[in-house]
Amino acid sequence: MRRFERASLAAAVTALVAGGFLAACSNTVTGTAEVNRSELQLYTSEVQSSSAAASSSRAAAASAAATDVCEALRDNNNPAVDAFNAYIDASDSKAPDLEPKKQAAMTALRNTADMIDGELNPDVPNDVSTPMRTYRDNLRSLADLLERNASVDEVNGQIDTFNADKDAAFDSCDGY
Repeated sequence: MRRFERASLAAAVTALVAGGFLAACSNTVTGTAEVNRSELQLYTSEVQSSSAAASSSRAAAASAAATDVCEALRDNNNPAVDAFNAYIDASDSKAPDLEPKKQAAMTALRNTADMIDGELNPDVPNDVSTPMRTYRDNLRSLADLLERNASVDEVNGQIDTFNADKDAAFDSCDGY
């Protein structure tokens, strides 16, 4: 029984102490609030510095990401175009190695698309990522046309789009 009395007494004392703190903290302070100009100036300066650093960091990340995707384009585009042109030459001359050249062209086109895709990330600025995605998709479309033995007219129509989108992708990389 004594334990319950002690526990009740402890609970009552705790409630009184907590109530006293609440009452002490609820007093109103009189006067007029004033801005501490030196602290405000220091705070504003720190916020501006932090914002400038964050902006600079985002710009550096965007530039690095654009450079990476542009390097993937530059490093991998010519082998894909060369393989595709070798297939076209073999097709035009009805060469006996047409099928291996077609397979090589499809592989090179898809590999280039994959290399570009591997470097595209949210940091790449839209003025670079949009033409890169379009060109990547055209690389895959051209490979798909070869795979399904599309007609010459269909392939030629895709080549016109392919070349325009390739030029746009390279143009987007001029600053990188």
